[in-house]
Amino acid sequence: MRGVALALGALLIALLCVSERAQAQSSVTIVFTGDLMLGRSLEEAALARNDPFFAFRHVAELLQSADLTVGNLECVLSDLGAPAHKRYPLRCAQALEALRWAGFDVLSLANNHAMDFGSEALLDTIKRLRSVGIATVGAGVNIQAARAPAVLLSNGVRVAFLGYVNVPQDGPPFFFRNDLTAATATSAGVAWASADSDGMAMIQADVRAARALADVVIVLLHAGYEYARAPNEVQRTLAYAAMDAGATAVIGAHPHVLQGVQRYRDGIIAYSLGNFAFDMTVDTSAALRMVITAQGMQRYEWLPIVIGSYGQPRMATPEQAARILKALERLSAQLN
Repeated sequence: MRGVALALGALLIALLCVSERAQAQSSVTIVFTGDLMLGRSLEEAALARNDPFFAFRHVAELLQSADLTVGNLECVLSDLGAPAHKRYPLRCAQALEALRWAGFDVLSLANNHAMDFGSEALLDTIKRLRSVGIATVGAGVNIQAARAPAVLLSNGVRVAFLGYVNVPQDGPPFFFRNDLTAATATSAGVAWASADSDGMAMIQADVRAARALADVVIVLLHAGYEYARAPNEVQRTLAYAAMDAGATAVIGAHPHVLQGVQRYRDGIIAYSLGNFAFDMTVDTSAALRMVITAQGMQRYEWLPIVIGSYGQPRMATPEQAARILKALERLSAQLN
């Protein structure tokens, strides 16, 4: 009997080892997009065609193919509230089903448009997104909620997402104070990260706390100068702080154009993914596909896209893709 017991014990240990190795090797594919602004032309085109999924009609296969799909929602998803006194208050109250259908799992609200229609619209946006299973980061009912991570389990790997914003103040004619949209202990708003010791300490504390809950931490950072092809000092400072604290990747937004990728420690900093679905003059961009395991990032690749009429994205042709990838290679070389 003792021999049988020993044999069973050895078998159990072997099975546990196999299970642990399988879990360690489990991978998660994440697709990150640039800015999503589904109002204005995109909303009008969707309504005119009676096609609620118009914005993502040509990229749905890409977005839905990932284990996790992540983006930056650059508009309010609510019909509540009054517009802020600024040049471009952005909203789209009709895009909830499009985002769900496209497969988005996490959306960052840490940006300079999350409070365009006040705290009531922000909280309604969060409520509506979460009602269809889309997690949000970077904004909330107070600063504690805005700094809280979204932790998702995929293929046995726990991935935590955090979101922060620090952008320049809006220029004339309104000179809107973006930093005044920051959440406080008693008021709703965004997770504003100042580019000083306090902001760095906040990000590092959050990353370390998230590391205790997850295998991998990814920080979504909204910073930089619009239309700049190189990161500014704020982007670098906050990204380095996150990576030094244990983040696997920092994924950036706000410049509206692509910036390069910097290899840092055992991960990457993608300073700006540009636009993805947005009716601006920018007509080329790329999504970023990353493969991770519980041990961190394994590989990444750019997925070139073009932005057509109304701000609708589609996959780039081979010729267009070659030009986009060449530009990204040049931008990244300057960082590495």
